[in-house]
Amino acid sequence: MTAELQGWIGAFSAVAKTFIAATHDHWSRRRALPAPVLSPIPRRKIRRDEQGFTATELMVAVGIVGVLSAIAVPPLMSVIATQRVKTATFDLYAALTYARSEAIKRNTVVTITPRTGGFAYGYDLTVGGSILRSQLANPALAISTSTGTALAFDGFGRLTSPTRYLLELTSIQSSGIPKRCLVISPTGRPSIRVDNNHDGNCFNG
Repeated sequence: MTAELQGWIGAFSAVAKTFIAATHDHWSRRRALPAPVLSPIPRRKIRRDEQGFTATELMVAVGIVGVLSAIAVPPLMSVIATQRVKTATFDLYAALTYARSEAIKRNTVVTITPRTGGFAYGYDLTVGGSILRSQLANPALAISTSTGTALAFDGFGRLTSPTRYLLELTSIQSSGIPKRCLVISPTGRPSIRVDNNHDGNCFNG
């Protein structure tokens, strides 16, 4: 039994020595090899479409933008001025309709009073000294009236004055914008008219 154990131990020692010797020889040869030379990473070629603008291209682009702006700005300003006149007209029409409705509902007088300087500086809807609604000034417009005074509706929805009341709205930014008129008949009903002929008379448009 002892002899057999000694034989196994001897065989195991021989295998271990052979493995150690082979491993040592492998690492010795690996250290003797020259160190690998790492090739530089090639730089990615920049395409033309990834580069920025040149000074000449930038100047041409700025010039094109300037020309297009000079062409587009005047029509755009005209559109803005026209829209301001339309909006102010509809706001005033809504105020007249509301004042007439409140006068009928409350069976009392409702007054639309322009502020100092005229309707373009704002106006207030009042009843019995109380303000129902207010409108701010619109410095881009000129609003003239047929009488220059406040207008009022009675409990029947009619104007307290027996004559027709006229409000004319024009743009102070562009003289080519058609004038718009608000006409309030003695019965109190407002209507909008436009001076499409540019002759200063809404009733001929």
